[in-house]
Amino acid sequence: MQWQDKGIVLSSKKHGERALILKFLTNHNGVYSGVVRYGTSKKIRYMFEPGNLLSLTWRARLPEHMGSFQCDALELYTSKIINKPLHLSALCSHTSLLDLLLPERESCSNIFTSSIDLIEQLSSKSKLWMYDYIRWEIYFLSELGFGLDLKKCAVTGKKESLTYVSPKTGRAISREAAGKWANRLLPLPPFIINDYYDAELFGKNLQEGIKLSSYFLNKYSESIGLKLPYARNAFVKKISK
Repeated sequence: MQWQDKGIVLSSKKHGERALILKFLTNHNGVYSGVVRYGTSKKIRYMFEPGNLLSLTWRARLPEHMGSFQCDALELYTSKIINKPLHLSALCSHTSLLDLLLPERESCSNIFTSSIDLIEQLSSKSKLWMYDYIRWEIYFLSELGFGLDLKKCAVTGKKESLTYVSPKTGRAISREAAGKWANRLLPLPPFIINDYYDAELFGKNLQEGIKLSSYFLNKYSESIGLKLPYARNAFVKKISK
C-alpha cells in the first residue's frame, strides 16, 4: 500500500530512540499520521516544524496500519518567519486547530488549499495578515459544519448594515434590527464579510474579529468534548495586549 502527496506538518512526537510520529494535513488524503525513521536526526529534524510543506510518500502493508513516511522539503515556511514571534504564534495556532479538530483520513482538499493560502500570507509582507487569519477561522468553522450565516439579517432579510451576530444562532443581525438587544450580540467587523479596511479602526476591528471567531470555535470544540489548544489561546493573548 502506497501513495504520494503534499502535506503540511501539524505535529510530531518522539517514537523510540530515533523515530518520530508525524501528523500531516495532506492535499488528497486528509489528515494522516505515520512514522519517520531517524526523524530525530539533525540532518532532517528541521523539516518537521509545524507549518512546513513537505513532499510525502506513505507506505504500509495494510491500509489500516499507521505506516511510514518518506519526506522531502517543499517549503520551509517556519524559517521565513522565525524572527517574527507574532507570525510564528499565528502559524502554531493555525496548525494546532487543524491537529485538534480535523478527523483523520477524511479528504479535505479545500481546507488544505485554504491553509496554504493563509500560511503564504503569514510568510509574506502583508500588513493585513491578522485579518486573513481571522477570516480563515470563520471559514474553518463552515468546513467543520458550524458555519456562520452572514449573508443577510436574520430578522429583516436585508443585506445592508450587518453589524452584529447572534451568539445563539450564528446569524447576522443589522444595526436597525438589533435595537435594544445590541449589547447581547457579538460585533461583526466589516472585514469579515468584505475587503473593507479602515486604518483608524484596525485594532478595534481586530479585537471584534478574534472575539467572534473565538466564541464559535469554543462553542464548537465544547460540543465535541474538546478544549481549544494552548497555542491558539497563546496567540489570542498576544494580539489582545
